Amino acid sequence: MCRTRNEKGNVQIEFVLVASFFFVPLILGMITLGIALVRNFQVNQLTRDVGHMMAKGVDFSQQANQNLAANDLANGLSLQANSGNVTGSASGNGVLVLSTFESLTSACGCTNAGHVVVVTRIVIGNNTLYTSPFGNPASIDASGNVQNYTTDTGAQADNISSVIAIASGGLAYMSEGDFAFRDLGVVGFIANLGAFNRAVF
Repeated sequence: MCRTRNEKGNVQIEFVLVASFFFVPLILGMITLGIALVRNFQVNQLTRDVGHMMAKGVDFSQQANQNLAANDLANGLSLQANSGNVTGSASGNGVLVLSTFESLTSACGCTNAGHVVVVTRIVIGNNTLYTSPFGNPASIDASGNVQNYTTDTGAQADNISSVIAIASGGLAYMSEGDFAFRDLGVVGFIANLGAFNRAVF
């Protein structure tokens, strides 16, 4: 069947229309998920690095160390360093919750004897994104130390046994990171991208 002169180019127009509705969203989606996957690896590495540093004695209640975590280790994740506190803020797209746990001996003669308790907790970044399910102490001082952890029942964190077993009198260090990738997503197709990771030492 012969095409008339005014029909030439219809195939190209049809291809462009199909591509614009199918291939373009597909390519954008692949790029978006690829970037999200790279950031997920970064979140995993960040929580491991910060948790390991904390276990080795780095004090993240110090502003300089918070700046190191936010500006260098979490580069590109929009983690906002605190302004002289250990409880975080409501800005940024990420949060790190750093905790030290101790399994109190039954011989301590205290209210929390025989329980695992939170002894330090430091939150860096947006504290509205995530709250650790392991202990909810009533009072934390400016250095991140839990006040009266031997008697504060809110400091009990026995459910940490679902993650790690701590021997009586032992310590464990945990870093939890939750990040929202608000700059990524394809409207109507991909939304609420983010990453969570937990590291224990």
